[in-house]
Amino acid sequence: MAFGKEQPSQPPDMKSTAAVTVIARDTRLIGEISGSRAVRVEGGVQGKIELRATLEIAEGATVEAEVHASAVRIGGAVTGNVTATQRVELLATARVKGDVNTPALHVVEGAKLEGRVHMVPDAASAAPGASGSEPEKHS
Repeated sequence: MAFGKEQPSQPPDMKSTAAVTVIARDTRLIGEISGSRAVRVEGGVQGKIELRATLEIAEGATVEAEVHASAVRIGGAVTGNVTATQRVELLATARVKGDVNTPALHVVEGAKLEGRVHMVPDAASAAPGASGSEPEKHS
């Protein structure tokens, strides 16, 4: 195909974007997102996010939702609890208002977090509905 030569090569640390769903800038989604493929939010989401994959919330994006994913990388603003079975990463531009439940947490200087951090010992404890020391809080 003639298009093959025009596609830019990807840096070695980037995964193929073919399997990523993107909520674009200037786009607002109200409802539920669920699935087993990675999602990148560049716009806004309000509702609930439940993924068996990675969720990336880009700088400038806003999420008002209960978040459950394998891994969560936050560069934008999140209002709601964040639960990850593998890790949560808060970039310098992250603004989170809610509790974080994860076995691994990486916070870059400058990130803001208003809430509690629960370091769960393994992936099973971070799964939605898993029994833990505190019951799930619903608003």
